[in-house]
Amino acid sequence: MKNSYFIKNKFQTMTFLVLAMIPLFVDSYYVNNISFFMLWTFIALSLSLIWGKGGILSFGQAAFFGLAGYSFGVIGINFSGVFGVGIWSVLIALIITGIFGLIVGYFLFYGGIYDVFVGIVTLSITLVFETFMSQTAGPEWTVGIARLNGFNGMQGMPSIGVNLFGYNFEALDNKGYYVILALAVFVIYFLDKLANSKFGLVLSASKEDRLRVESLGYNVKRVHMITFAISAVLAGLSGILYTNWGGFITPESMGLVSAALPVVYCAASGKNNFFAVFLGTILLVWISQELAINGRQFALVFMGLLLVVATRYFPDGMFLYFINQISKFSKKLSRN
Repeated sequence: MKNSYFIKNKFQTMTFLVLAMIPLFVDSYYVNNISFFMLWTFIALSLSLIWGKGGILSFGQAAFFGLAGYSFGVIGINFSGVFGVGIWSVLIALIITGIFGLIVGYFLFYGGIYDVFVGIVTLSITLVFETFMSQTAGPEWTVGIARLNGFNGMQGMPSIGVNLFGYNFEALDNKGYYVILALAVFVIYFLDKLANSKFGLVLSASKEDRLRVESLGYNVKRVHMITFAISAVLAGLSGILYTNWGGFITPESMGLVSAALPVVYCAASGKNNFFAVFLGTILLVWISQELAINGRQFALVFMGLLLVVATRYFPDGMFLYFINQISKFSKKLSRN
């Protein structure tokens, strides 16, 4: 029990307990908003894995976000009314996204594409996806009975959930909040375990010196390809939750801004620490939404300035710095 993951990470555990109690004390309107903030943490965590631990900056997370969201919508609309579609459509959409991530990762890393070229290629994939989906407004652009609907976006898909024994469970409102929170706990736990495994150590070592790790007999290309696929699934999870939350998905979710913002969330929070990225993303999405009320440009300018400040003065991340300071202070109090 002493070695329990959640006991060793007391601050993290307390934070999740506080988040779990929020629906008990606040209005469902605010719970719904916090759900929106939290669903973006998965795409930021995907970058924390591939970039923070692996040293590979990808702008393709928005493409995986959109691919999973559209896949979830297409499957849900075509099989609406089939038992459990609100569950297995999620799984199939994530599998599709993971396979696409594997394919892209294979051609990237086994093709010898690294460093800044990964960012260029993945950004190109994102922009191609957005451009293609934006021009699918005509009635001929359908998958089964699901209309892609161009820049207006796809809507009308069933929500995540299942009808069992006469009880209809839908991951919306307070239920949706707890689903997202439970997924966040699981994903952070999984990523921490992965980072501390042999696989994770090879990934971290390759960030410092890829050629040296390869000379020791490790298949670094395979590690990067698998990591890229995992990060694609995590970004896709955000896309599915976003589609479920709003009941729609648009090509704008795969645009240039959508590709850049998770990079800001990750860098400003502390890309090497999953929990810092989780907390930082929630706060930064909230701030950007508040600023966007008076115009989207204010949010974008703020995020740009934040990235500059974080890069210059907090290279390890602003929120990670504050979390470390809180930890030091709490340890000092416990000694006294």
